[in-house]
Amino acid sequence: MRTLDLPKEAHSEKVKVSFKNGILEVRLLKTEEARAKEVKVKID
Repeated sequence: MRTLDLPKEAHSEKVKVSFKNGILEVRLLKTEEARAKEVKVKID
């Protein structure tokens, strides 16, 4: 068994995990606070 520390921005009860063909896929849903965060990017 392995364990992973989830980021605080993720809903721990809404994690989806699948294991197919030797590939582990972990999907995390962000919290509303994390989604509302806006990041500005400067384009030259």
